[in-house]
Amino acid sequence: MPLKRRSGKTATKFSFDAGRRASEFSLLQLEDECPGMEVAVRPDDVVENEVLPKLIEADLVVLVTSLYYYGINAALKAVIDRFYAYNHELHGGKQAATLISGYGDDSAFASMKLYFKQLLDYMRWQPAGTVLASDSWNGRQLAKHVQEAAELGHQFK
Repeated sequence: MPLKRRSGKTATKFSFDAGRRASEFSLLQLEDECPGMEVAVRPDDVVENEVLPKLIEADLVVLVTSLYYYGINAALKAVIDRFYAYNHELHGGKQAATLISGYGDDSAFASMKLYFKQLLDYMRWQPAGTVLASDSWNGRQLAKHVQEAAELGHQFK
């Protein structure tokens, strides 16, 4: 069953794997001629041309990452950092779910959970659910988390 947008139009599904496509987008770099100004350096930047327009239209955002030194992976963080230029267009009106995997007890994930809470609060996105697979190294436990993620996904059909 296709997703319906608030406008009643059928929603399109879009996914972007920042980790696998990091070579297709620019990290923000300081511009030499304008000290303190950050600019995207490539005109064919996939985040600017493909991801952000879809994100602006989206009703639901699903952020997926593994735990990397108590935080999210760098490629996803680089994409999230790019939201800044579109704050007004992105604020409010969306739901966001988070899917997190890694290894460690709950304290290892504390800063990442706080980061996502602060991000969603700042963006004024409504939390739509979280799956935290802190024991993803264990095949049996991972299967349970995959089921949790599937059940969370079924809420949005």
